[in-house]
Amino acid sequence: MVYTKKFTVESHMARTLNPREIKKHKDGWEIKGEVHEDYFKWVNEFKATHPVYGKVWGDFEKIVYATDKKAFDEFLKNHEPVDWDYWDI
Repeated sequence: MVYTKKFTVESHMARTLNPREIKKHKDGWEIKGEVHEDYFKWVNEFKATHPVYGKVWGDFEKIVYATDKKAFDEFLKNHEPVDWDYWDI
């Protein structure tokens, strides 16, 4: 069964991944996603895979899916989203 976690943010607030996360990491996670840029750089939708834990994918402003809760928790240990304000652009 797929684990899901819904997120909500105020209309002008952002919860995104840092573009530096888009790569293969030493902890085994490989993260892919499109980098957006408008003064700041950020990643909304992403897909992450790990050879042991499985997959995590989605958008931290809406919903994130994971192979299971352990995969989600392991992903967040080192790849937490960043909160910021879209109105700062």
